[in-house]
Amino acid sequence: MNLERYELIISDIDGVLLMEGEPIWENVKAIRELVSNGKKIVLISNNSGFNRVLLSRQLSYLGINIEPSMIITSAVSTAMYLKEKKDVHTTFVVGEEGLSDELRGYGFRVLTMNEANVQLPDSVVIGLDRLSTYDKLSLAMRCIHRGSLFVATNMDRLWPSKEGLKLGAGSLVKAISFSLGKDPDFVAGKPNPWMLEVAMERANIKDEKKVIIIGDQLETDIKMGNDKGIDTVLTLTGISTMEEVNRSMIKPTYTVSNLLDLI
Repeated sequence: MNLERYELIISDIDGVLLMEGEPIWENVKAIRELVSNGKKIVLISNNSGFNRVLLSRQLSYLGINIEPSMIITSAVSTAMYLKEKKDVHTTFVVGEEGLSDELRGYGFRVLTMNEANVQLPDSVVIGLDRLSTYDKLSLAMRCIHRGSLFVATNMDRLWPSKEGLKLGAGSLVKAISFSLGKDPDFVAGKPNPWMLEVAMERANIKDEKKVIIIGDQLETDIKMGNDKGIDTVLTLTGISTMEEVNRSMIKPTYTVSNLLDLI
């Protein structure tokens, strides 16, 4: 395949460049070469726990120079969505520090558990939280039941790790949805095209035919691209397998064993 006709490459991170913080070297080498050749690249991730500055530094050590502003996480998408809600000033977070930091950076007050027990937060944001507790999830559920806006960073069922697949943020969201019989008011991450629109706006690219999306999951990265009529590349270095491609209704434009196949 020829990437020359694409002005913007939007690439996932987990399962594409990194696996639980460790480089996926074939893909790192490929993206490094694309960046060196002047390709415009925006990184997107449903992982709300990433600190964009630290991630940018880590990638620079690997030879991939991408500014933090060109890294769009589901935490960024969530914050940008909440910023449009003029009546949202406080939030209670089930998530990791990167999510809370991003929300604070956009001007939101992140309530502690003690504070949320006393003051109803304007919103509750649920992301991946590997240290979450039953009490924390229950408090989030009670706040939503009492009227807080219910926002999910993403609905990922699974999360790739070095030990194998783990529960994704969507599993935590579903626990609350099941308890209340209520879906989230908004899902900020993939496959919601909101994240794609944020990425294209950051890159100042308006023509969807000049964009290609790289990812490792059929139901997030590839579905998002397909829904917007954007070409997609599935790399088999993360969650989705060739067997799943063959039996799924979601089909990528291209499938590669790793991103060196694109060079």
